[in-house]
Amino acid sequence: MPTSQSPEMRAHARYGPGELLAIIDEEPSSSRWLRGVLETAGYRCLQFDGYFKSRFDAAAVGLSAIVLDLAPPALDRLGTIRSIRGESEVPILVVTERADEQDKIAALDTGADDYVIKPLGPGEFLARVRVALRHGSARRGTPGGRVQLGELAIDLLSREVTLFGERLAFTPTDYKLLALLARNVGRVVPHEQLLHEAWGPNARDPHYLRVYMARLRRKLDPDRAGTRYIVTEAGVGYRLLATPKP
Repeated sequence: MPTSQSPEMRAHARYGPGELLAIIDEEPSSSRWLRGVLETAGYRCLQFDGYFKSRFDAAAVGLSAIVLDLAPPALDRLGTIRSIRGESEVPILVVTERADEQDKIAALDTGADDYVIKPLGPGEFLARVRVALRHGSARRGTPGGRVQLGELAIDLLSREVTLFGERLAFTPTDYKLLALLARNVGRVVPHEQLLHEAWGPNARDPHYLRVYMARLRRKLDPDRAGTRYIVTEAGVGYRLLATPKP
């Protein structure tokens, strides 16, 4: 796939030069394309042809995101995601030809922030990179446990939630669900983890979760369909958006 040199594509790098991304891809033509698109857009890249070592400290070299090709064998790649997530909160963007829903669920459950199916154009790829960078920025930018998402503010220390400056009241269960999403802003939180947080380790019935999540969405977004802040990842879980929908 040729690398575009257009000014429009270069303008996609809202986070500009200085953002350092790692590419983990053993297929030379694919990794060259990924690197070409990123560098043309103004990003800096580290390239790894083999598996990412768990002892590699992403924060120490200032990584902003990791682009990982989930090529066979998938189990090893899932181990790579797990190792990275055990060491760092750096966003992980999976780019793969594996379109099977179970592969997607496994990658997201293991800790990936996004899952993109190839082939894809440079515009979509850069848009997904920007989303991953916003996820990382949102997670880094929560001093004192405060999450600011547009007009919605969640203070995880004081347990105070405000919308347009007005304090919202929550039941203990509602707040537990929102706080878990806020601690993982931009990342999919699996159904099982949400059930465990709200109702304990033996909770299994997803019906409770659907009811409570619908109520939580209406409270955060009373004038719309309830999808401005929280989106459903079908078959996986829920995500609190780092950038609310307009």
